Amino acid sequence: MASSSHASIAITVAILAITATCAFAFVPGARSLGKRSANKIASLLSATNSAPRGGMPILPSDVVKYSQVPKKDSYFVKDKIPRGLLKNHTTKAGTYGVIRVNAGKLLYRIEEPEPPTEFVLSPNDPPGIIEPTRLHRVAPLTDDVEFCVEFHRKPGTGPVDEKREGL
Repeated sequence: MASSSHASIAITVAILAITATCAFAFVPGARSLGKRSANKIASLLSATNSAPRGGMPILPSDVVKYSQVPKKDSYFVKDKIPRGLLKNHTTKAGTYGVIRVNAGKLLYRIEEPEPPTEFVLSPNDPPGIIEPTRLHRVAPLTDDVEFCVEFHRKPGTGPVDEKREGL
């Protein structure tokens, strides 16, 4: 499970690495931080900045709902969850997902950035937010689970007539 202490550690590591990089810039003959390390720091910073609520990403305020699976007033249940949702998959660029649990408990696992982050979603919790192109999956934790997934995108970002594998 994600925790605020993990976020604090990630911020501290990123600040130390950035500080060391800046210090190296002023030392003659010193090597700068490699591209791989810089990318890892950027990943830590973006994961921390976009996930203040215990690691759960935030849905941008300017997105618009355009679709839902299953259709309105229906839910996936334990034995009727499409296989595509149970294995690692992504949304398209610009498409956000909102996982709403109506009953029971559902595991939501975000595979990237490393390390993976897991959330137990239930009706009393805020919904799970799926960021565009982020590898993720779900798994039922109780026999009575019921959930749906809404799809959102920013206005004017293109057509929304998208086929989703296995849905």
